[in-house]
Amino acid sequence: MAAACVTVYGTITSTPTGRRELGPLVATSATANSQVQRIVLQSGSNTITIPTVPAPSGVIIQLPSTNTAATTLKGITGDTGLVIGKTGWAVIPFDPTSTPASFDLTSAATQTGLVTEIAFF
Repeated sequence: MAAACVTVYGTITSTPTGRRELGPLVATSATANSQVQRIVLQSGSNTITIPTVPAPSGVIIQLPSTNTAATTLKGITGDTGLVIGKTGWAVIPFDPTSTPASFDLTSAATQTGLVTEIAFF
């Protein structure tokens, strides 16, 4: 079986209180799901179905580096969501006792020719 260890480190500088180190923030899985979905986000709602075997412990969403359309993460229809950006990435661990069946990435415009990578772990 595949295993995963996703580690995030960070540094915040020039704040009123000085420098702050973040992490390591670690998400692990002894039974990792290594599926990757590569999609071109269309304008509006894009439902991402989460694989079930094995149930993933989380997801890494990597937006295209040249994207100019805001992308919003939503859990269910009607959810106003959270704008995760135009470029960059997001790491989202799942509750291992309640892995969601899907989530939604809503794009402000079609991201023609740009691929968003969604990697499950």
